Amino acid sequence: MDNDKNENKNKINDINDNKESYNSNPNFILKNETVEHTDTKTSNTEINNIINSEEIKLQKEKKRKKASKVYTKTLTAAVCLAFLGAGVGSGYVVAKNYSVKYEEENFKFNVSDIHLTPEEISLTSSSIASVFEDVGDSVVNISTITASRSIFAGTGSGSGIIYKIDGDNVYIITNNHVVENAAAVTVSVTGKEQVSAKLIGADVSSDLAVISVSKKSMQQAGIQDINVAKFADSDQVKVGEFVFPIGNALGLGKTITQGIISAQNKTINIDGKELTVLQTDAAINPGNSGGALINSNGEVVGINTAKLASSAIEGIGYAIPTNIAIKVVDDIIENGSVQKPFLGIQGQTITEDIKAIFNLSTGGVLILSVEEGSSAYNAGLVPTDIITAFNGNKIETLEDLSNAIKNVKTGDVIKVSIIRNGFQEMDVDVRFTSRNSFVN
Repeated sequence: MDNDKNENKNKINDINDNKESYNSNPNFILKNETVEHTDTKTSNTEINNIINSEEIKLQKEKKRKKASKVYTKTLTAAVCLAFLGAGVGSGYVVAKNYSVKYEEENFKFNVSDIHLTPEEISLTSSSIASVFEDVGDSVVNISTITASRSIFAGTGSGSGIIYKIDGDNVYIITNNHVVENAAAVTVSVTGKEQVSAKLIGADVSSDLAVISVSKKSMQQAGIQDINVAKFADSDQVKVGEFVFPIGNALGLGKTITQGIISAQNKTINIDGKELTVLQTDAAINPGNSGGALINSNGEVVGINTAKLASSAIEGIGYAIPTNIAIKVVDDIIENGSVQKPFLGIQGQTITEDIKAIFNLSTGGVLILSVEEGSSAYNAGLVPTDIITAFNGNKIETLEDLSNAIKNVKTGDVIKVSIIRNGFQEMDVDVRFTSRNSFVN
């Protein structure tokens, strides 16, 4: 008993003599000790308070170290996988809404929302290979022969996407610029067979076209299972999302490249046509036109259409979003073309200088040129005519005229008021035809 008392007294003295050590060394601690005597410099209550205080400090330190350790491991794993991806060209880290949180007094720790895809999957080389395996056969190689006045015929190549099967017809989406002016078009799934295709219709302004092949002809060529592509809602595509262009690059057969969505709803101008597109840094090369831009689920989000090529530019490619493309494609399949009435002129808004030259007191649109065979040409409009009204509505600018034409349907006859030779006012009836019918 005396020995126990002496031991407790020694511990109490030890605590009093080493108070500073408690502050400097969190491991210096007494656990679950009971001190019964009160004839000491430190009371039992004070001792218990010290012990409890040091327990709390230790627990805080343990939690902090644990949280820090988890965070370090997470970042280390991310860095390792990212560099692995850089090495093999296909490794990525995915951890949606992953978080480690710890908050105690003045110490705060918070890592949250490290995420890349909503599916919470990790894109590895094997998973990309699997996606290509599943989707690859829904993308076809397209070869074209263009009629020429010389003894040599022009050849071209591009890509297409199998859109739907209706009876014996297999409908394939591609770009208009891939098949325009082609005297013959063939498609191939494997690169070995060549199956004859026919043009169903095209929309010049959106650079889309639909061709079809016979299901029976495909099967006779050895393609028994025709793989129809899956199309995603392109409005749900996010900037930073991983995408993969598949197509007949350089006409040498199907390839897959990788990148991310760089921008949405981008407006570009190609050969005078305005297109609303998705922008990607993935490699899109000649021959990829008309091919599929797919997401990590193997769904088509866009139709590859163009890239910016320059020694000063890298990683800027464009694809037509599926939500835009499908509307046009369905119209082509149903009607043979997209009905887009057009006037067929190049014009300029009347400026103050032009008013002075022609002694005009009104605005309008000066016709600079008229396309042969167009609606304006057939109505007898000529360069230097000034359009002042359209269907009874005053025209002040070229934008006014463009907006007015948007409300016209193919086959409509519209009264257009003009000034000819600078002074002669007259009305001309213009019967509107479709741009696609005019071009094709």
